[in-house]
Amino acid sequence: MTPLRAIRFAMLAGVLLFGGVAWFFTRTPAWTPAQPGVAERLTLIARIIWIAVGIALPVMFLKFRDNTSAARASTVAILSWSLGETLALFGGVVLFLTAVPGWYITGVIALCLAMVAFPPPAPR
Repeated sequence: MTPLRAIRFAMLAGVLLFGGVAWFFTRTPAWTPAQPGVAERLTLIARIIWIAVGIALPVMFLKFRDNTSAARASTVAILSWSLGETLALFGGVVLFLTAVPGWYITGVIALCLAMVAFPPPAPR
């Protein structure tokens, strides 16, 4: 396994583990949701993050998809995976505080799409 594939696996595993823990805790009888104001603020922040990442990822894809430098392609891939991971982790925070899984699920999908759109460069 190459280092980039290990990084990719670790990012995805961390997101899935966090989501699993959040889901488990929100299903316990002692869990109570955050105050309604907190949920509204989290939703606003999530929308802002989605807009920023939704602009950044296509720009990165269009600008750097035909990169011939392996070092630059690796850097761009890691940055794009990090942006996708940001969406998934913030969705996990929303899930943990509100028990609403929508932001988390769409964040995991965005992370997976970023990993497909920006594969690790082939070893040379």
